[in-house]
Amino acid sequence: MTLMETVAQLFARSLAAGGIDTVYAMPGEETIALMNALEKSPIDVILCRHEQGAAFMASVHGRLTGRPAACLATLGPGATNLITGVADAQLDGVPLIAITGQGARERVARGRDSHQIIDLTALFEPVTKRSETLYTCHVIPGVVAEALRIAQAPTPGAVHLSLPEDLAELEATGEPIIHDRSFTPSCNPGAVSAAVDCIQRADRALALVGAGVIRAGATGDLTQFLTCAQIPVATSFMGKGTVPIEHELHLGAFGLPGKDHVDQAIASADVLVAIGVDPVEYPFTKLSGGNTPVVNVSDVAMPRNLGAPVAVDVVGHIGASLSELGKNLAPEGQALWDEAQTAQLRMLDEQNAALNAIEVQPPSASALVAALNLSVGEDDLILSGVGTHKLALAREFMCRFPRQLIVPNGLAGMGLALPGAIAAARLRQSGRVIAVCGDGDVLMNVQEMETAKRLGVDLTVVVWVDGGLGLIEDKQEADTGDRPNLSFHDLDWASLARTFGWAHRACTTAAELRDTLKDTAMSRGLHLVTVPVRYEGLYA
Repeated sequence: MTLMETVAQLFARSLAAGGIDTVYAMPGEETIALMNALEKSPIDVILCRHEQGAAFMASVHGRLTGRPAACLATLGPGATNLITGVADAQLDGVPLIAITGQGARERVARGRDSHQIIDLTALFEPVTKRSETLYTCHVIPGVVAEALRIAQAPTPGAVHLSLPEDLAELEATGEPIIHDRSFTPSCNPGAVSAAVDCIQRADRALALVGAGVIRAGATGDLTQFLTCAQIPVATSFMGKGTVPIEHELHLGAFGLPGKDHVDQAIASADVLVAIGVDPVEYPFTKLSGGNTPVVNVSDVAMPRNLGAPVAVDVVGHIGASLSELGKNLAPEGQALWDEAQTAQLRMLDEQNAALNAIEVQPPSASALVAALNLSVGEDDLILSGVGTHKLALAREFMCRFPRQLIVPNGLAGMGLALPGAIAAARLRQSGRVIAVCGDGDVLMNVQEMETAKRLGVDLTVVVWVDGGLGLIEDKQEADTGDRPNLSFHDLDWASLARTFGWAHRACTTAAELRDTLKDTAMSRGLHLVTVPVRYEGLYA
């Protein structure tokens, strides 16, 4: 006999049965019943200091585990504060469940004439795969199960559910519905043959690798494919780590807004093999002018309205597709053709130049990344904020494994690194977590420094200080010829750290940053490290 329980309890039980193990929450009056049910469930409830921080934590949780976490906010301003983090997950292909409280159903029916009531279904619809407000008890198990299925189905993303406060308190009966996530579609043999023919007829084929390879767990299949195909390869910002840094065909990362060493090689290719590249990662028209045929290897077909001439779609599990392609490839005349070899040599020259500049004061962005490369351990995890520092990290940090560098890319919203690093620190079983932020980025969610202290996690946050919004200044100067004044007052970083119970270290050179990071690796706790940076408009 099924015991009576509240809708909120059934909702929480359905989340847990579907694999949700963590809810990052900023609760309110309309979520009291649900919070009470969650706290009595097996789910970990992490109290955050801001809804955006909660959503970013859930987003990073999903990036690292491949499984959705949930973020929870109340109605009205609580829900609107979630939007940026939810949109971040949606555009970066991250599974996430966003849960909002809502006023009683009678108040919802009155619409904007009732205090704090806005149409939450409509609010979240543009930034999720599905948005739904619940109105009846009996739908709870099915709606939650379907939300979890949709969030994890190709391409993963965010789903929003809103639970009115009066419904949450009603009695309900029912059992959670569990869906099977093991289905793996196979690629069409005809598509494989067409792709093989396209690659083998090319003189200068080049592989572009994106986040989908990581989601599919297909890095081993990718390495084998590259061995068979013998074509040069570049990764997106989110695809870093899929190709070993020492791989003889690796050209580095693509995706900078300006011209870069890898761009000439891409422009010279006569076929682009896009492997797990989400179109939102970088426009294909910027890579090749929209004229180079694309072989798309992905779990979904590439949209035809993006300006990329898709020669063939190989749709199915990416690992299985790569395996089939590799079996049928017998390349001739590939490997590093002239432009690709030049790009690789330039990348190596720049890495050596950065290493030689780590004593220069103030340090360049490249020198600071070089310091990270020298001091980061094999199991350490790096999270980047958004700004010029992100471009330097995404281009030059040497990833040892997939997801070692977490880069917010599709939405590219400032403020992810600090709260995201807190979620990562909770999840890590080995290695440390380092967030790298600009001084503009870190203050977007600085309040979560208290969350980190309360949770007792071990975390290092490195702030590159340039005293302004350097990326925007560079872009405006490049577009108009006039450099704006987007600077702001420098902080007393030591006092800020002390306020939240963190330790502070100030560096003046990249060499000092290298040594400081090696020191902090030996001690537990929370470390705020600041260092000046000289950008010089390198990535505008």
